[in-house]
Amino acid sequence: MSDNNFGIRPKESYLTIPVKTGENDAGVKAPVHQIQYNLDTEERERRFVESQYPTEAQRERYYWYRREWHRRAEEMDPGEIPLAVTIELVSTCNLACTMCYTITEEFQNTVVGAQRMLPWPIVKRIIDEAAELNVPSILFSWRGESTLYRWRDGATVITFPDVLKYARQKGILEITSLTHGQLIDEEMAKAIVDAEPSWISFSFDGLFEQYNRIRTPPNVKRDDYDAFRTVVDNIKRLVALRDAAGKKRPQIRSNTIYPAIAKDPKGYRDYLTQLGVDMITVNELLDLRSGEVPDHMLMENWACSYPFQRLTVSANGIVIPCTGAHKEQSGLVLGRYSGSPSKVVRNVDGTPADVETPEMSLREAWFSSKLKNIRELHKAGRRAEIHPGCRHCNHGVKKFGADRLPEEWDLDNMTWVDQERKG
Repeated sequence: MSDNNFGIRPKESYLTIPVKTGENDAGVKAPVHQIQYNLDTEERERRFVESQYPTEAQRERYYWYRREWHRRAEEMDPGEIPLAVTIELVSTCNLACTMCYTITEEFQNTVVGAQRMLPWPIVKRIIDEAAELNVPSILFSWRGESTLYRWRDGATVITFPDVLKYARQKGILEITSLTHGQLIDEEMAKAIVDAEPSWISFSFDGLFEQYNRIRTPPNVKRDDYDAFRTVVDNIKRLVALRDAAGKKRPQIRSNTIYPAIAKDPKGYRDYLTQLGVDMITVNELLDLRSGEVPDHMLMENWACSYPFQRLTVSANGIVIPCTGAHKEQSGLVLGRYSGSPSKVVRNVDGTPADVETPEMSLREAWFSSKLKNIRELHKAGRRAEIHPGCRHCNHGVKKFGADRLPEEWDLDNMTWVDQERKG
């Protein structure tokens, strides 16, 4: 994968601002897109972006938002509003992928058993506030599978496409979601096209048998169920319905961990291109089996850009500054979104954590004293002091590039050789 047109390269390389060391940041750096890369041409990446925005004014705002995303990483400046809000509709999933942290014991102890779907009145309230603040982007997914979303609102059942449509009606610029895509039937596909989200990203790990090793639902016992063929047909359906309606949205993205395509990345890219996928991305495989990051794996002179760019509201209603805190670690819990029910934040061992969860709006969370302190610790190169939280976040571990194959990864069976992370 060394050619210039189709090599693995950083996302948004045409927007990247070189990171400089400032006078007040202790030499710390906050890089952007550190584990996700593009497996596509820059031309297709631009087309993917510009197809989402039919007017020049929308395109100008989008490029402002993305340049501001990079600038905040460089200058570690939070600005006046979050640039993006992640709203986790569902924290559960019907798959059990071998590399996913949701199947680990620590995740089960801290999150499972809590509220698994964010109530529609809360979702609607967050969208309304984001629109009022002029937040450019909302991602409607995080740890779980958003297409599972169902919420009865009186006589009406609110589903995943309904949420996307409401955000579009409220004028949110970038509306996105990740999915494994196996539940997008004809009815849902039509509703998604009607809602016009900016893009839908399919987690698409490998082709044929390789995909099925990772992404076949554990409760599917039928010999005739082919997870790969199911998601292929669903992508084709979504693309065909979009094109038949004369629309450019949603654009279709795909993402994979590199080991799933290591034997033939070009064949993978070509297959998805022919399938109708508009942009193809690839992630470095990170070892998420343990909550402990050994000292030798911690990146020095590194800070996270997320506290300066985004907020996340979990399906529990908990407000945190990033999507890296997948266990809702108490060191990063800012509070709970206004109107959300009380929740006990738990430690990795399942015991209650000593942390308050006051009700707050997005604006209040953005200017909260706890988030301000988190930012200051990152700027000072002291983020490891945020524990539990940033000290053991996998975003802050040393990276080796997207095409790395960890020694402990079984490439044939697509799973970790050992159950426990060695560090």
